[in-house]
Amino acid sequence: MFIQKGHLIKNRKYVIFKTMNELSPKELYEQKKKEKLGAQAKSEAAGRVKKFLIWAVILIVIGGGIYWLVKRTGKKVSERKIYAVQIADQGRAHINIGQSHPEYNSNPPTSGGHYEEWETKGIYKEQQPNEGLVHNLEHGYIWISYRPDASSKIVKQLEDFYGIGKKIIIEPRKENDKMIALAAWNWLDKFDPASPEALSDVELKRIQDFIDTYINQGPEPNAP
Repeated sequence: MFIQKGHLIKNRKYVIFKTMNELSPKELYEQKKKEKLGAQAKSEAAGRVKKFLIWAVILIVIGGGIYWLVKRTGKKVSERKIYAVQIADQGRAHINIGQSHPEYNSNPPTSGGHYEEWETKGIYKEQQPNEGLVHNLEHGYIWISYRPDASSKIVKQLEDFYGIGKKIIIEPRKENDKMIALAAWNWLDKFDPASPEALSDVELKRIQDFIDTYINQGPEPNAP
């Protein structure tokens, strides 16, 4: 017996299977409505699965990116070699130009009394006042100084560390007891190059590691 696609009709005593041709208009409407709702439910379920998969992929990509960035940053930080020593904080008091203040506890200074005005970032050919540059350190600057008898090659190598917008000041400084001095707020590294003619790759990395570690780490990092 051949049975076409049909619809079950239930009553109290028996169940009748009707073919589509035998359904009443009302029964046919109800059947199509059920089929439509079923198809809609399947479509919505498929849509939810699709959205879930898309978000899963996005989260995996973001998570992988964060992991890669953290791993790379951690590796980069671990590869730094820091020679700097920490200097006791002498406070952040503002003083007027020419006003006396407690003697600085390091050469060059890394904290203490300073002028209300700070120096403009950049490369200087003449020495700037300590009291102005200490204010720069408070803002997170790196202060690179060299003795005036440094070779022109060394001066050029130091000046190459400055870039437009960077919180770096480079200047000659006759009070330096070492050829090169790197100062940040409460941190100081100073050394004489192995060669008086030029800085070695190791020494250049030493300077770069100091900059990367301490730049913008002063008490007022958001200041210009």
